Amino acid sequence: MNTSQLDIPQFVVIHDKIHNTYKHPVVHYVFEDEDFPLEIPKDNVILVELDSSASQLKSVDSYSANFQVTDCVLEQSQMSDQFDEDASLLNLTIEGISARKLQDDIEGIQPIKNLDNLREQLHSYKTR
Repeated sequence: MNTSQLDIPQFVVIHDKIHNTYKHPVVHYVFEDEDFPLEIPKDNVILVELDSSASQLKSVDSYSANFQVTDCVLEQSQMSDQFDEDASLLNLTIEGISARKLQDDIEGIQPIKNLDNLREQLHSYKTR
């Protein structure tokens, strides 16, 4: 492997700790001298900034109101290809918490069965 070239993360995974799910996001690499693509919705963006050598994290910001980053890990891993040549890969794991899904909130609401139950529900909302 050529050590003079920059290594950027080839394998990126997002771990949602609330729902205990792992996702492989669509990754867009934007370098300092490039404009950010306008067609990408900003509410689904996690911005990861690496140092000039691409070996250390400088900052991580989530632009999503539904997902906030709690940790970000950049690590090397070794793998062998079909020609038995060792290769080094840079992996990025983004950990965070997501907002509860609306369905979870809806399922937690008790059904209103009669007028007294409705009054009780209204009173509980007013006192919150």
